[in-house]
Amino acid sequence: MGNKKFLVTGGTGFIGSHLVIRLVKMGKDVHVIAHSEDNFWRLENIDKINIEIIDINDFDKLNKFISKLNPDIIVHLAAYVNAERDLNGIDMAIGNNFNGTLNLLKSLNNIDYDLFINTGTCEEYGDGEAPFQESQREHPVSPYSLSKTCSTYLCELFSKIYDKPIITVRPFLTYGPKQTSQMLIPELIRRGIKGEKMELTAGEQSRDFIYIDDLIDAFIVLINKYNEFNEYEIINIGTGKQILIKDIVKLVEEFLPKSEFELGALSYRKGETIEFYSDNSRIKKLGWNPNFKIKSGLRDTINWWHNYIKELNF
Repeated sequence: MGNKKFLVTGGTGFIGSHLVIRLVKMGKDVHVIAHSEDNFWRLENIDKINIEIIDINDFDKLNKFISKLNPDIIVHLAAYVNAERDLNGIDMAIGNNFNGTLNLLKSLNNIDYDLFINTGTCEEYGDGEAPFQESQREHPVSPYSLSKTCSTYLCELFSKIYDKPIITVRPFLTYGPKQTSQMLIPELIRRGIKGEKMELTAGEQSRDFIYIDDLIDAFIVLINKYNEFNEYEIINIGTGKQILIKDIVKLVEEFLPKSEFELGALSYRKGETIEFYSDNSRIKKLGWNPNFKIKSGLRDTINWWHNYIKELNF
């Protein structure tokens, strides 16, 4: 990667902060675009990063910053994330995820950059047939997955019309330290530590969970291969393996004996996808393989929660 200049949008978030920290440890010149309402705790005590407060919906300010920065590698992670299957969040999803991506691409259009990585989501596959392959048709099932699917095609359009080095990655269900959302694994851990009751479905659904360090390794592999992407590509980042939700629950219970998880207390939601996992052959051909087993990943994540739950007041 030499002396490349990196721009990471959404660098204060769960995935973004891990990527930023990895790049800083590698001695890279890292610039972060963050929103004024972001929480910066994940990047505390991290030196040698440059944070610019910009709303990516503010095209004029974004364009001025991009023109001055002239980045080489761009990793676009900024997003409004809400996987609820109703239309209440559609304006926010389209406004932030699609329009924000459009503004970023337009701002970069006169820049001779080496690689733009657009971060999509495995949820673009929706209730399609697993294992999910990059070539299959998307089936968005929420405003969030719809906005990401639209952004995927927008990036393809820019790549083809302007001959730009753009790829879209679709991470599968990522977990690890510093994730504090209400996604399944952090919510299981938070409630398990506190001994709070949690009602769940029977847990017969399978999912593809990937540990955060494995995901960041994949980003680094793609960045290192930047000169090999001559055409637009979509690339899954997942383990390629299924694990049942009920087995995740049982593993967390092993680490947290105070847990009060009640499997079977809830019905499956309408349209519940039973099998949900990746075909990861494309990323593996580029030299990447996941290294973390689910048990070791959960152990490290739970250890982080034990260390920080009081300090962060979750």
